[in-house]
Amino acid sequence: MKSREIALIGIMLALSLMLNVSPLKVPTQWGMTIDLVAIPIVVVYLLLGFASSLVSLALLFIGLSIVSPASWLGASMKFFATLSVILGLETAKKLTKFSPDSYTEKQLIAFIVSAYLISIAIRIPLMVGLNYYYALPIWLGIPREQVIPKIEEWFHIPFWLVIAIPNAVQSAVDIIGGILISLPVIRALPHILE
Repeated sequence: MKSREIALIGIMLALSLMLNVSPLKVPTQWGMTIDLVAIPIVVVYLLLGFASSLVSLALLFIGLSIVSPASWLGASMKFFATLSVILGLETAKKLTKFSPDSYTEKQLIAFIVSAYLISIAIRIPLMVGLNYYYALPIWLGIPREQVIPKIEEWFHIPFWLVIAIPNAVQSAVDIIGGILISLPVIRALPHILE
């Protein structure tokens, strides 16, 4: 890994951690907040590639475990949620042959739409499963069998929708935010991809 890559990963990691403790969050009625924490990881993916984004994501898990009020549990959920976005971006990039330094408007739209659809196709089932089997029993301190009835009693909609809606919105924020930040940087500083 080049020193430029290490420096960029460090800057983006610091930005992610700062965004985690900042008030720039929108709480949802379902208990999850829509935040900007994963956008710097998407920026790393678009600027440096898949391997660097995985390194950033692993470091983000460690950092969030230390600074996040949700501790290691919230950090692990953010890790898997953001991993699904990165996997969606990588798959869409291969399917659409999108290149951040050379693309048409049609390619960009195809990339964004396919990245979003693939990401939520991975993220929503993963988050439903992780919330049911892992996070909510620990977070709420109740047996797994009580998770679905308790959540549906609180929110009056099906359990999977309680998880799916905020995760679908968060995926859109992560992908569109990362693209809106990265592509102007790449146009202004094309050597950053070298």
